[in-house]
Amino acid sequence: MEISVLVTVKNDLNNTKSLISSLKKLDKDFEIVVVDAYSTDGTYEYLLSETGAMNLILSRKEGKRSVGRNECIKMSNGKKLVFLDSDTEITPNWELALRKELHRDILAGKIIQEPGEKWSSLDRVPILYKGKDVTFPSNNLMYSRTVIDKIGGFDERFNTAEDIDLNIRAIENGYEIFYDEDVVVSHHPRQSYKSLLRQSYGNGIGRRLIREKYGLKSSFNRSNLRKHPFIETSRLASGMLGYMFGGRN
Repeated sequence: MEISVLVTVKNDLNNTKSLISSLKKLDKDFEIVVVDAYSTDGTYEYLLSETGAMNLILSRKEGKRSVGRNECIKMSNGKKLVFLDSDTEITPNWELALRKELHRDILAGKIIQEPGEKWSSLDRVPILYKGKDVTFPSNNLMYSRTVIDKIGGFDERFNTAEDIDLNIRAIENGYEIFYDEDVVVSHHPRQSYKSLLRQSYGNGIGRRLIREKYGLKSSFNRSNLRKHPFIETSRLASGMLGYMFGGRN
């Protein structure tokens, strides 16, 4: 098997349907591996119904997103491992663009936010490690299995920022993260302001773990503040609360 597409999901039925519909266009060189964290909204049952219509490997495992991603890796057979999230869809030229880059050890693709709420246009808040951006997220990110075998899988202490941690370890081991803006997925942003703040709180926890592990500080995106001062200030405040108080035993 050449390429494995790895997805973790919990209670995201509508987005999962859209993702699976887009993945059905892939050819037989791809396998789709999905680990469901015991959804209660019908997501698992829907995925189970699709196993006969495509090359879909399905399992269930409780735990953090990093736990699910590691389970996906264990279940997969591909030489190249492509991480997607359940709230993304691949674009029509994604497969062709990806194939042109299969010689890479690590590849990050472009993520286009679907228009919706005001926060759809918010950008990433980058962290630099040895002068290199390590915040390419694992919802359009390819790793060769040889790299994972060398540096290890996802650190299961992380529920967010697990991709940042993986990218840092790759840089530490001498690998480059290549970016190709032609490898495009569309992403469906959070549908409510409350869910956006929950996400920011979780991201704050992840950023704290990154600082504790590597000594790297997070900053903020000035462009976001200019475009959406109230929303971005609220997001920063929620993230700071997660950074200071969240996830501590």
